[in-house]
Amino acid sequence: MKGPEADAPTSETAEAPEPQRTWAQALRESALAVVIFLFLSWAAAEGRLGWFSDTLSDAQDQAYDALASLEYHFAGPVVPPPGTPPVVFVDIDDATVQAADISPYLFHRRLLAELLGRVAATQPRAVYVDLNLSAPSQEPELGRTGQARFPRSPGDEALLSVLRTPQEFPVLLPQPAVFGEPLSTLGAACWVTPAVITDSGDTVRRVPRRWAGGPYPVSEALFLAAQSGGFRCPDAQRASLPPQNVYRTALYGEPIVFHEVPAPGTRTSTWPGLSVISAREVLTQPGTTLDPGALVVIGRTDANNMDMHGSAVGTLPGVELHLNALMTLLAYRHPVIPLPPLASSLLAFTAMLLAIVTAPLLSERLARGLARLGVRRTLRDVFEHPILWGLLFAAAFVAYRYAGRFLDFALPIVSLELARLALGRRFNQLATKTLKMTKLLN
Repeated sequence: MKGPEADAPTSETAEAPEPQRTWAQALRESALAVVIFLFLSWAAAEGRLGWFSDTLSDAQDQAYDALASLEYHFAGPVVPPPGTPPVVFVDIDDATVQAADISPYLFHRRLLAELLGRVAATQPRAVYVDLNLSAPSQEPELGRTGQARFPRSPGDEALLSVLRTPQEFPVLLPQPAVFGEPLSTLGAACWVTPAVITDSGDTVRRVPRRWAGGPYPVSEALFLAAQSGGFRCPDAQRASLPPQNVYRTALYGEPIVFHEVPAPGTRTSTWPGLSVISAREVLTQPGTTLDPGALVVIGRTDANNMDMHGSAVGTLPGVELHLNALMTLLAYRHPVIPLPPLASSLLAFTAMLLAIVTAPLLSERLARGLARLGVRRTLRDVFEHPILWGLLFAAAFVAYRYAGRFLDFALPIVSLELARLALGRRFNQLATKTLKMTKLLN
């Protein structure tokens, strides 16, 4: 006859208790994740991991695009410092082009001459004309020798007359010559490069900086014009023969903070300090005046505009890229006056460290609380990912919005997963089997 103990479950039939992860294990995972994060950050920046370095860089770019797209439609929270001149965007929009019945490719030079004359009357701090003025607007003619000749139209001559007029402010142009004439013959004209920095997928994400010996990028030249000393055009950018490698810009710059530049009408923008006005209004309404002492940017956003670029927030006209880069410089200033490298590294490292350390601890506490309610602890990982992403995204959004800096939140996720894999039982079993197989083969 069996005793009462025969009815007790044996060790084979009893349900095994769920493994308990201690705080020490969570901290060990976090510490290893930090080490892996530092290594991957270095390897991705130096390209030491081959195709995997490109994969990590793409992940960082996608994280930046997510932040930029979220920020794009918000109003900018940072106002340029006191004393910063206002920025006025004179928009050659569809209404301007349709009213003038002009070529879809070249803006009418006579109208541009009139527009520049009215802008010059307000004595701006600087004017940038984001239009192609390298060739005359007339059709080419063949001479007796068969060589092409491009005659100038009356509008071209009117524009040259305005550009030859001496001014107390610089007129910034995106080419080294106008209709074949060097800028040294054109009063205050100065050549700046409209080149922008493109990275993965030909996407513009960063503020271009001047390369040694080359022309200033548009945004940097306008930023210097906004300072008390103004902008002085280098002699090389007014010579008849420009130096070599002049279109080259720095390969790295601080991120552009993107905000929407609305259509003309309200004269306000999501960027504090930037107003938008239609070129048609300036040309047809004599009482229209611009803010005196402003930084004036003239460019096209009409449907026939051919100057379109991919950006972190979608396809934008080139002039809007320059405006966002300029406003980033004016509002945040860090691309021109950066933090010391050590302080910048510590800022990024601290945010990443707190997120990597905090996420596993918070998920462990949440899992233990749910375990008391009967929820299986194997759901712990379900909570850890949203917590980690939430912490990292929140830190990155605050840094991007209020400091103009991008803190990557893709690499920490990869780092934590690699740390968990390295410390996991399956990885240890795989490593043990691999070592045994290596010994047998040897």
